[in-house]
Amino acid sequence: MLYTYECQFCGLEQDRTFSLKDFPSEVECTFCGHLAKKVLSIGHGGIQTDGDVKWLPSACDVLQRPSEPRLQTRTEWRKYLKKEGLTPIG
Repeated sequence: MLYTYECQFCGLEQDRTFSLKDFPSEVECTFCGHLAKKVLSIGHGGIQTDGDVKWLPSACDVLQRPSEPRLQTRTEWRKYLKKEGLTPIG
């Protein structure tokens, strides 16, 4: 899920991705390093499932070699990125 945090020092709002049941109420601000608290936000959408990846075909076109089997799920995508030494976001 996507959660919004607001820095108590600089006021920057930032979105972070955490699991539905394991999200912190506070994180470190990516800009100034101070405390950012979770804020109530509406409109980020629903829960994403492993098969709900509309962007996956275009991402595979860019990153995968033509000889590799096409990735079908978000889990496969994350494993592929890790194998290639890349960091998955979200």
